[in-house]
Amino acid sequence: MSVSAIDELRVAFEEPFWELGRDAERDHKTILMSWPSVPVELVRAAGFLPVFARSRSTPTPAADRVLEPELFPNRLRQLIEAALTNRLAAVAAVVLPRSSDPDYKCFLYLRELARRGSVANLPPIVLFDLLHADHPDARAYNAERARDLFARLANLAGRQNRADDVRDTIATGNRARAAARRVHALRSNPPRITGVDALPVLGAFWQVEHERYAALADRVADTLAPRMPLAQRRVLVAGVPVDAPTLHATIEAEGAVVVAELSPFGGCGTSTDIAIAVDPFAALADHYGRESVDARLPVHALMDKLDAMLSAVQAVVLSQPRDDASFGWDYPRVRKLLARRSIPHAVLDGDPAFGATAADGERIRALLASAPAPSEVRCG
Repeated sequence: MSVSAIDELRVAFEEPFWELGRDAERDHKTILMSWPSVPVELVRAAGFLPVFARSRSTPTPAADRVLEPELFPNRLRQLIEAALTNRLAAVAAVVLPRSSDPDYKCFLYLRELARRGSVANLPPIVLFDLLHADHPDARAYNAERARDLFARLANLAGRQNRADDVRDTIATGNRARAAARRVHALRSNPPRITGVDALPVLGAFWQVEHERYAALADRVADTLAPRMPLAQRRVLVAGVPVDAPTLHATIEAEGAVVVAELSPFGGCGTSTDIAIAVDPFAALADHYGRESVDARLPVHALMDKLDAMLSAVQAVVLSQPRDDASFGWDYPRVRKLLARRSIPHAVLDGDPAFGATAADGERIRALLASAPAPSEVRCG
């Protein structure tokens, strides 16, 4: 049944990071990452399981003692907390992309904690530097970084460094991406699934074995297709990319439906396939350099992605928590774009991992009251 498929994908999205430290044998096969700007195809081709640090309202007392307030997003505080409480001792490696200043600082903090001996049994800490640039020199640099990362992971796994393994993983990954796109297509015009259900189904792509993911996502899409459409106001979540459905739940409790999010954990993460090329490392680097939604993505590319999503929505919620040091700079451009498209929006400054603050809740209600009513939808 599709409900069991949704449940399996939800668990696969929500649980892996929080289970670290409970099963040493599984942890030995795991690569922990801070954001999906690291090609998961390289991790899988090397024989590892990719797991991503995730936001949650769980307290982080150990991390709070060593990290400055309102500087690191919740997902990184959770990662540091896991390191300081010995939950990462058996993990094969931690890979942090240089996708934002906080991710890079998290890499430096982990290295410093290890140097001082503040963390026992910390696994190798690896920085993956991906440039969002189309210059030939940048593309060559990115391809070399991808090749180097795969060599390091294959060495950790005791496996041969074979490009054919990477090509095979790209092919299976593309099948999983196609299944995710089937689900995402059923979120709008008209929507047949809530955002609370859709985000875990789509976000599970990053952590579920590709063939299994494709089978489960196809089952979800097959059952969603004949459903009666949802008639609520359609909302896009943008700003700082969300990595959990907590904000979706707050918005949908007010009678709307989140049909898209500008986040790699939503439809952005699987929107296009990766070319199967002679050099798979260059193909992966080009794809992630072009598609990864993070703080280093050029603003024109970010705005193009946002603009393409607006035709399906009637309101936009922009998440800009106090720890944001990147996406807020784009707000003037975003505001002009939304005004040009006559789409109302609200800016929230609370941490989405904890749900909406009272003030943010009022902003959401005021936004939905000002948004146009949804047009009539018909099944079929």
